[in-house]
Amino acid sequence: MNPKDILKLSIQGMSQRKLRTGLTVLTVMIGVATIISLISLVTGVTASITQSLDTIGPTTIYMSALGPDGMFTNAQISEIESLPNVSSVIPVLRFSANITTSSGSESETVLGIENTSLLPVLGKIDMASGSVYSDSGVDQALIGYSVAYPGTGVSSGITLDQPLYLSNIRTASGIKTTPVIPTGILGVYGTSFFVDPDTTIFMPLTQAESIIGKYSYNVLVIKASSLNATSSLSTMLSNIFGSGATVLSVQSLTSVVSSITGTLTILLGSIGGISLIVAGIGILSIMMVSVSERTKEIGILKSIGFKQKDIMVLFLSEAVMIGVIGGMVGMVAGVGGSYVLPAVLSHGSSFSGNGATPPHSGVGSNTGSSFKRVSVGFNRSSSANFRPVVTPQTLIIAFAIALIISIAAGLYPAWKASKVDPIIALRSE
Repeated sequence: MNPKDILKLSIQGMSQRKLRTGLTVLTVMIGVATIISLISLVTGVTASITQSLDTIGPTTIYMSALGPDGMFTNAQISEIESLPNVSSVIPVLRFSANITTSSGSESETVLGIENTSLLPVLGKIDMASGSVYSDSGVDQALIGYSVAYPGTGVSSGITLDQPLYLSNIRTASGIKTTPVIPTGILGVYGTSFFVDPDTTIFMPLTQAESIIGKYSYNVLVIKASSLNATSSLSTMLSNIFGSGATVLSVQSLTSVVSSITGTLTILLGSIGGISLIVAGIGILSIMMVSVSERTKEIGILKSIGFKQKDIMVLFLSEAVMIGVIGGMVGMVAGVGGSYVLPAVLSHGSSFSGNGATPPHSGVGSNTGSSFKRVSVGFNRSSSANFRPVVTPQTLIIAFAIALIISIAAGLYPAWKASKVDPIIALRSE
């Protein structure tokens, strides 16, 4: 039988049942679009996380002192520096403070760190305006983008080189208020780990020590000498400090993230697969109804010379066309949906997305945890800091699944149609 004739008869059969065919195509489209959208979102999140971790460096290890009085002393830093496979140790002093701006009073994280250590800790220095503070400067600060431009994207009233007051700082001697002069505003960093540049105020380490009245540190950023030595060094630090500190390496976090996102990809892909199975049941249903309605037509086709295989190919081609049309439309809808969903999430959520928070450490209860955002987070300036990644493999797999399910669903009705007795069929009406 001529393929052109099969295509023509298939289109004719589908056009006679437009509503049912359209609804079945819609179910296939929804399944394909769901698979593509969800997998593309997970792939985008994974890529964003991986990029963030790669920027920080796979040999980086973060240590957080635990307990209300947990701090790392200079002697302990010297001990760590003497360990094998340690390239450098960066001390950080972290505490909380309130700032009052035109948008109201906000509690912010303040990080005391030397300006030369900003690059290895943040991975990059991205300035929106101004410049980095000087370690020898007095009352200077570098402001995170979300602190300067909260939520609406409108300036909160923070102006470079104009005093900004940090209040409600808990020190060993009581509550303290101190002015700082913003020297610069960081650009948007988006997804972050351990240290969130978007929601943090940075200042010289010596200045932070003077404000708090302590000359020890609640966070250490350690760089291993090589990637192969990172795991063993992390284990060694955990053994040395025991329950007195939390040790977490970028290398181990990368493995955890890969495992989690891999599981999410399978889970969300399965959700789309269930939609396609439902679509397959719909195809089976309408094809069975179509066979019963077109019994006389089948008898006529057989009486003019159509063979069983021709009838089977004819009905099977209708199922294939439903899968092809639904798959192609679903691919377009899936790509569009993968970009629309992050925008919907951005407008529909305003949470900060903080990750797991270990016990407080440092001076007073407002020193906060050194791991403010261990998991993927959304900051105040942007709720969705990732872009979906639509790969050709995802499109091909989703389309192939739709086509396979459509063919599988159409096999039995096509076989049943091919077995219709032409004499009985012609007597049916």
